[in-house]
Amino acid sequence: MTVAQTSMDAFRRGRTTSTAKLQCDRIADYVARSGTATIAEIAQALRIEKSSVSARRSELIAAKRLELAEERKCSATGRWVQSVRAVPVPERLMQ
Repeated sequence: MTVAQTSMDAFRRGRTTSTAKLQCDRIADYVARSGTATIAEIAQALRIEKSSVSARRSELIAAKRLELAEERKCSATGRWVQSVRAVPVPERLMQ
């Protein structure tokens, strides 16, 4: 592997990480403002691919920034799906 290839790999890795973090922050903010949200609602509102929203949602649940909420009809798809809600800040700090 050349120096140029290694540099490009490092650049892409850093860029991907910052993009994922930015998406996580945007999703968490949106859900906090909305009360509850589904993957399709988040994707539609923030113009992020549903697959990316799904991945970030899982990361946010694992980080205890979001938690599963009730199953309800999605306003974007009309299907019954699991929604998420923001975890209140004091609960996150206690864990």
